[in-house]
Amino acid sequence: MRSSALQQPVFSSAARISFTGTFAALAVLAGSLVPSTAQAATTVVGQGTYENTSSAVTLNGSWTTVSSNQDSGGSTSSLSGTGYAELSFKTSGIRWITRLNSYSGIADVYLDGVKVKTVDLYSATTKTQHVAYEVKGLPETTHTIRVVRTGAKNASSSSPNIQLDAFVAPDIHAPSAPTGLTATVSGTGVKLAWSANPESDVKGYRVYRREGTSTTRALVGTTSASTRTLTDDGRNPGVTYTYDLLAVDTSDNVSGYSGAAAVTMPIKAQPAGTYENDDPAVTLDGPWSVVSSGMDSGDSYATLNSAGFAEISFKTSGIRWISRLNSYSGIADVYLDGVKKASVDLYSATTRYQQVAYEVKGLPETAHTLRIVRTGTKNAASSSATVMLDAFVAPDVYPPAAPLALSAKPATSSVALSWTESPEPDVIGYRVYRATGTGAMTAVTSSAVTSPSYTDDGLLPGAAYRYQVSALDAGGNESPRSAVVDAQLGMTALPAGTYEDDDPALTKKGPWTKTTSTGAGTDSGGSFSTLGDPGYVEMSFGTSGIKWVARKNTSSGYADVYLDGVKVKTVDLYSSTTQYAQTVFEKTGLSETGHTIRIVRTGDKNTSSVGRNITLDALVAPDVYAPAAPTSVKATGVRTGAKLTWTKSPDADVASYRVFRRAAGATTDVLVGTVPSTTTSFADVGLADGATYTWTVVARDTWKNDSAASLPASFTNTGDPYAAFPQRYATCPTATVTVSTRAQLLSAISSASAGSVIRLNPGTYGANIEVTTKATPDKPLWICGPRTAVIDNADVSKGYGFKLTGATNVVVAGMTVRNVQKGVAVLYGKGVTIADLRVEKIGDEAIHLKNQTTDSTVIGNSIATTGLNSPNYGEGVYIGTAEGNWCLYNDCNADTSDRNLVAFNTISGTTAEPMEAKAGTSDGTMWKNTLDGSAITSSDTDSLVQVMGSGWVIAGNRGTHSPTDAIQVWNTTAGYGLDNIVYGNAVSDALPGYAVVMPYADGGNIVGCDNSAPAAALGMSNKTCQN
Repeated sequence: MRSSALQQPVFSSAARISFTGTFAALAVLAGSLVPSTAQAATTVVGQGTYENTSSAVTLNGSWTTVSSNQDSGGSTSSLSGTGYAELSFKTSGIRWITRLNSYSGIADVYLDGVKVKTVDLYSATTKTQHVAYEVKGLPETTHTIRVVRTGAKNASSSSPNIQLDAFVAPDIHAPSAPTGLTATVSGTGVKLAWSANPESDVKGYRVYRREGTSTTRALVGTTSASTRTLTDDGRNPGVTYTYDLLAVDTSDNVSGYSGAAAVTMPIKAQPAGTYENDDPAVTLDGPWSVVSSGMDSGDSYATLNSAGFAEISFKTSGIRWISRLNSYSGIADVYLDGVKKASVDLYSATTRYQQVAYEVKGLPETAHTLRIVRTGTKNAASSSATVMLDAFVAPDVYPPAAPLALSAKPATSSVALSWTESPEPDVIGYRVYRATGTGAMTAVTSSAVTSPSYTDDGLLPGAAYRYQVSALDAGGNESPRSAVVDAQLGMTALPAGTYEDDDPALTKKGPWTKTTSTGAGTDSGGSFSTLGDPGYVEMSFGTSGIKWVARKNTSSGYADVYLDGVKVKTVDLYSSTTQYAQTVFEKTGLSETGHTIRIVRTGDKNTSSVGRNITLDALVAPDVYAPAAPTSVKATGVRTGAKLTWTKSPDADVASYRVFRRAAGATTDVLVGTVPSTTTSFADVGLADGATYTWTVVARDTWKNDSAASLPASFTNTGDPYAAFPQRYATCPTATVTVSTRAQLLSAISSASAGSVIRLNPGTYGANIEVTTKATPDKPLWICGPRTAVIDNADVSKGYGFKLTGATNVVVAGMTVRNVQKGVAVLYGKGVTIADLRVEKIGDEAIHLKNQTTDSTVIGNSIATTGLNSPNYGEGVYIGTAEGNWCLYNDCNADTSDRNLVAFNTISGTTAEPMEAKAGTSDGTMWKNTLDGSAITSSDTDSLVQVMGSGWVIAGNRGTHSPTDAIQVWNTTAGYGLDNIVYGNAVSDALPGYAVVMPYADGGNIVGCDNSAPAAALGMSNKTCQN
């Protein structure tokens, strides 16, 4: 940038300022700019630091600003050509702050237009924030400093550049001393406040404290100019503190001290108590040292080796000074209420702890002050003039008042006491007294109870107790006892039962440990508990006796047995070998009122025992009374035989009912079944036709006490319920239409209605005869014909013989169906009868009832040779749909083809089960069918009958040649395979498996003992049979 001595200076990015004063005209002198006297100034600054970038600084020439955290304000400016830096100020001095380095030159400094110094800015090493020029002692009028680049340099410098970091115009005038200081006590501290200083540049205050007569000030704290209060916390009682403060301005000029304000901390007169050497109630003046020691009161003592004292104020009738005496202690003066009372020599040739060095008694109970002053003198034998303080004790000679409002809340084996807390501040606890019945009061605990409540535990259920409470103070005084309160404990007398070691009805005290038993025939309930420390187990009962069952072993000791609070026996639980479930104590013949047994660990043992543990397996409260007999026994005939019902016994401990049957003419009752107490019915199956029977029911309780037998109920079995089934070929009514051709048959079926009777003459009628007629129970549709009327498709891989869809009350009887894939199928039917057909040479199953076909009958049919198309599907009679096909054929619902009868059929030559009922079906009957499994080849078939439904009766069937089991019942689907009854069936030849296989889950299934399979390899059944 160009410049001229006669031109107005041109600035870089920094702003310029104006100033007043006279200057010489600018002239070029040796390449430097010097001031002239022709330029006027309009802005003058006061004290402060003016950075190189400040608007108060005039930068003339090509100045360059460089950021740097080592320079004041974070940057420095450098001038590489002709120019200057200038500032006008009105303080008493000025400083030029700059960098010195290896590439700076020489500058001239002008003050008020007069050159005052030439400064060489060269330095072999860089120095930041260096004072290149300073002047002091100027009058506080307007001045101007100008730093001019000369263009010259030190021969060692690499450049004539000059630098500017900042100008500093210092303030050298301290503010005035603060005024208005006040000091007031605030809790345990002193609150200070003062007036604001008038100077605008005051930046804060420094607050000082002097203690007692000391002239040494300690800095308490500092505040900002706007904060003129401060609290000095944690001051010692009885000590006088003097405060003053200083004001500090922004140039760190410090004022003189303010006027002083003094305050003496109050001394609180303490109540009775022990006040250790480091207690806040004790004033320690001087350089006391606290030393930890387990030999002294409160585990410490304090020593003083130079001038000072210890002091406490109290309001009791006396005071004690407790101290150590030893070979290096001196003499102390004792002052009471400001009057010297004694000089105490603390010397002792041997160390003595917690000694009463001084005591006074008989004072009025007003405020007093005891002061112990170090004299600095000593016994000639002592090695030091040290004085010591262990504690001050202000004794209390008055007992507190008796506690009020004592109340008792009894429970089974404890009493919860509570009372009003004593208002007296020196009460440290309470003592609880108890009396049993009308006996004498004795203290319940040896140590004080510290809260106004107490639970007295381990008491005898049902017993009566009385209580009193007294208060204890810190001086060892005990109050009179409170008024007496009574507590009557309740008792929950348990009924008869076996109460295992972990039963919540037992009350256990102490660290009992439960151990799970291993192996059979060990502990009752599969566990036992052990007690290895003090404690007991307790139970209240309402029976006439009690047994304690325990393990005996080599590590057990003695236990005392208490009955109703009276010790009745000491039991030795030692045994050289472990003995399980032993009755180690028993009591009988008690009145059946409430009693309590308590078994207490004594901690003693047999000399042979290796331990003192006691064990608990169970407590047994036996029941010697039989329950009441069941009532209202009734016997009703059902398809299985007889159903018995009764009203349960009113006794709560009934475990089961036993059902007895007597045949007419017999003299003994036969137990035919046992059911749980929650069941009040029983199905007696397999009764002889035409026979009369009598039943009685006996209730048995959990203790195996049997009631008297109920009143009897009688029933006569009328015989076979299906022998005279009305819809058979032999009972086909007179025809309303007779047909001889397929066309005539289809036409007759098409036009049939309720009451129609279609009779087929001998002949062949093809296949796929479909029937959808809905007739009525009183007017069924009959389709009947002799065996010589043949339904034949001539192809076992397709087609039906008869297919009845949605038909109701239709009878198909007498004819032959053969050479079709499926013989007879009934879908969505109701009341359909398939009777006396000959169904043979079938591709899959012979007769199938499915898709919710209900209340239908398959009776008297002769079925032979199935499965010619698919052996796995070659069932004789098939009821329902396999669960895996429910979604395919039944909208994903169970096929509830219920209440269907399959009776008097002869089935042979089937490749799969002769009879099968799928899950989803219920309440059907398979009655007196003859089955031959010699042709079974299906890989899925291993029985003659398979039932997966519920409520089926399988009775009176005869079978031969079963692959494995004769009859199988499964619960493969939730909710099915339940409540099935199998009785009176017989298999005469050898069986590889069972006659009857039942699900392993009970499910209400019954196997009659009258099933017969003498050659079954695995026996009659996997389930216990019912007589």
